[in-house]
Amino acid sequence: MIRILLSLSYLIVSVDLFAGIGDYLKILTDKTDSSQMRNIDFIYVINLDERPEKYEHTINELAPYGITPYRFSAVNGWELPLEALNEVGVKYEPWMRQGLMGTCYLPEDNGEPRHEIMQVSGRNYFCHCMSRGAIGIVLSHLSILKDAYDSGYETIWLMEDDIEVIKNPHTLSDIIEGLDMLVGHHGWDFLFTDLDTKNKKGEYVPCLGSALRPNYSSANPHKFNERYAIGLGFRKVGARYGAYSVIIRRSGMQKMLNFLKNGMFLPYDMEYTLPDDIRMYTVRDDVVSTQPNAFSDNGAPNYKLKLIQP
Repeated sequence: MIRILLSLSYLIVSVDLFAGIGDYLKILTDKTDSSQMRNIDFIYVINLDERPEKYEHTINELAPYGITPYRFSAVNGWELPLEALNEVGVKYEPWMRQGLMGTCYLPEDNGEPRHEIMQVSGRNYFCHCMSRGAIGIVLSHLSILKDAYDSGYETIWLMEDDIEVIKNPHTLSDIIEGLDMLVGHHGWDFLFTDLDTKNKKGEYVPCLGSALRPNYSSANPHKFNERYAIGLGFRKVGARYGAYSVIIRRSGMQKMLNFLKNGMFLPYDMEYTLPDDIRMYTVRDDVVSTQPNAFSDNGAPNYKLKLIQP
């Protein structure tokens, strides 16, 4: 059943793969079937309507290589109604992990975040200090994964709008073939197009652990420390930050959609590391990375500041 959230101005759809969170995924429209890169079925970029300058930056980065991604109008978490915020998180139950701090959004708080130890049965929680912006990012990524899965794509390239092109992105077509040769066509789920995410100084920021979820415990907690070379051009990792540029296989789409069917809890780049069977690789030499000091609206709706500037 399709219904319209009047406070948003976009369509939402209920999906068969999972309920609840699936009601708040956006429908992608005006897509073309053309592929611009060998071994990649479709290319997406996530961009807020309120940030046209970031989309322009992304297009300018890719234009010299004849690549024009499909622009996905991001879910703006700052505009989500309380109805959505109280359906897409994890509903606490007594059997879940005890003592975790969480954040919830309740009508009596006028939509302001409430931080408390998770203990109220049936209450919808996110991780401590999870912002509305971060919630929108998770819904944006899941919307694309659902679209790609339903479209029958085998391999997609998914970007956020703060990328920096380091070398010709068309090399990714050969890189995909190289990883297939090393681990098999069905031997990987995520391939990140740089070694690691970067801080504001452009320095690599490795991830060597995981965040707790109230309704999940890893069967292999040591996997998050995994970081070793595969061949000359790749590295296998158990965890990493940053979802701004990643090649995703169909198996990865399905694993993430299944893992989050019972609600989101963490920022997206802390969720995709958790499924026990997820297989993540990075390139050893950056191809497309993140733009240091890029403006972000995850922690606050900073796009509103530019609207009031003279």
